[in-house]
Amino acid sequence: MLFGSSECWAQGESDSVSVDSIAQTLPDVLVEGERPIAVVHGSAITYDLPRLIEKKGVSNIYDAIKELPGVTETGETFQLANRDVTISLNGKVLSLTSEQVARLLKSLPASRIEKADVMYSAPAKTQVRGALINIRLRKETSSGAPLEGEGVVACNMQHNAKYGERASVLYNRGKFSLDAMYLHSHGKDYQLTEQETHHKLNDGNVYDIKNAEQRSTKLFGHDYRISAEYDFADNHNISFSYQGSYNHRDIDQLYTGSIYGYTLSNHRTWLHNARLDYQAHFGLKAGIETTYYHDPENQHLSSTTPTQSLSFTVENDQRVNTWRYYLSQEHQLKNDWNLDYGAWYKQAVNHSRQAYRQSSRISYLRQTEDVFNVYAGFGKNWNNRLVLDASLAAEYYHSPQWHEWNLYPTINLTYVPNPSNVWVLSLATEREYPEYWAMNNFTVYSNGGYDEITGNPYIKPAKQWAANLIWVLKNKHQFVAFFNHVDNYFVQTPYMRPDQLVKTYKVLNLNYQQQAGLQAVLSHKFGSWLDSRLTLTGVWMREKCDDYYDIPFDRSIIMGIAKMSNVVTLSSKHGLTMTVDGMVRSKAHQAIYDMPGSGNLDLGVNWQFWHKRATIHVFCNDVFKTSAINPHIDYKGQWLHMNFGCYRQLGISLTVKLGGYKAKKGKTVDTSRFRK
Repeated sequence: MLFGSSECWAQGESDSVSVDSIAQTLPDVLVEGERPIAVVHGSAITYDLPRLIEKKGVSNIYDAIKELPGVTETGETFQLANRDVTISLNGKVLSLTSEQVARLLKSLPASRIEKADVMYSAPAKTQVRGALINIRLRKETSSGAPLEGEGVVACNMQHNAKYGERASVLYNRGKFSLDAMYLHSHGKDYQLTEQETHHKLNDGNVYDIKNAEQRSTKLFGHDYRISAEYDFADNHNISFSYQGSYNHRDIDQLYTGSIYGYTLSNHRTWLHNARLDYQAHFGLKAGIETTYYHDPENQHLSSTTPTQSLSFTVENDQRVNTWRYYLSQEHQLKNDWNLDYGAWYKQAVNHSRQAYRQSSRISYLRQTEDVFNVYAGFGKNWNNRLVLDASLAAEYYHSPQWHEWNLYPTINLTYVPNPSNVWVLSLATEREYPEYWAMNNFTVYSNGGYDEITGNPYIKPAKQWAANLIWVLKNKHQFVAFFNHVDNYFVQTPYMRPDQLVKTYKVLNLNYQQQAGLQAVLSHKFGSWLDSRLTLTGVWMREKCDDYYDIPFDRSIIMGIAKMSNVVTLSSKHGLTMTVDGMVRSKAHQAIYDMPGSGNLDLGVNWQFWHKRATIHVFCNDVFKTSAINPHIDYKGQWLHMNFGCYRQLGISLTVKLGGYKAKKGKTVDTSRFRK
């Protein structure tokens, strides 16, 4: 879907409940078989992603990533082995939030993808910790012509209609290449949330609150990106990229039931990101990146709850500036040894302001964050049978609340008994930092004032240890065993306060979260008419918190996920294919939430015509309207039931590829007998 990016994700948007959960430069190991989709470069599994999506009707990179074996989607993030994944483009990681990265990926055409590198534990040289998916973008046109372009128009209906129009061009001439994109998205969004609470107060009063919130959003957005690269020689180039967006949201919220009233708010969000990179032929890399983000919001609330009436207008403003610099060096040594080392530094400044018009109540916040990282790593290849990759990073983190050094070792060991049988063992540690909006010291009201979303400047960064064992069998099957332990795991959770009729949402640190699981990805092709992939995941999870208000918890559960993806070729001659995708998930836990099971069935038809230059994609997602997860709480006096509106999504898109024509050479005119 193109216009999934018509949503606007902002760092300051905290008025809803969140439901969480590079290839190495080493000799290649080719995995051969009936459908070669994977090449192992050391600890990275490189997939021929364009081949995986060629019959799926996928139009953007975000949806293409969902088709990678073993990848699951949670909210606006991707996961591998139940761990969040960092996404990079051409080996370059952007200083953006997960929501901003998702918006960028949804605006980039899938036709630009060349390969996808998947790493369960990225080495320090990638300047990423944890799991990584690197999308390699083409800089040459598919036909060898200097210019090609693509246009997409799309529409979907999910209670209300949203639209998107995108144009992109790719130019390549000699040593210079240029890639540009523009997306215009607009429409309306609608969400219905019903909730019931049984709220006990210290004074003995008990309030049974039952209300509904109708949220209608009118939105439009402009997203644009331009990237240029000049190759002086092989592995010697300079590149520049800029991306920006402007998004406009007007939100109307109407409350009925025990709480009645309304909220009117608007956002005008700007994002600018620019990056300059240089690579020398002897392994030197250097770069600089800057990001500017601004999200001003005006909100007017008027409501009545069982204990109070509220009427106020508030201005919330957040502005984030970041700068990042890096320098690295790689060496290819004798006897298939390699060495790498480098350093990077990032500074972020978060300016936030909140002002109430009816009073002199004004709050300011200026938070600075400095991260300095230095690393070194080495690797060794023994005849393409055994490949070792190890690295160690030392990182200093400084903020007004926290300043400390940490060490992050990473080890990847790849064993190849034969070309179609590959084992990868990875051990790694990583650090995760909360997003800036969660660290503000402000309070934002929702649900007519009954809900307070409160910032927490004292959130501790989370530290994670992870172990993965991956087995790629016969080119198409993949098995993963994993274990994750996260200290100071943080998550947003609700708490019904006993001193007043208020439900508080705040991001808090837990003692830890542990996960152990198995995953199997089984692919099979039935002749030339059916291509299927079954993904089975089983996870044991435990979460513990001794300081969760006055109700500490220690909870564990076993959950399972089954996902099926099918591509049916209806007519090869006419380019007709159908997709049938489904997923079912068992019940799960998140802090004191209980998450019931859910599932979905998605159908699509894809028609390629005009010599495969044009594609029409028609789809119906969530056919039975069963994808919504409706959490509830019944734990030590806390009682909450929530129901989210769930709507079937219908859509159609048209993609047309233009250009790519080579100039034909005509017959040479014989002028030998003409007068000179």
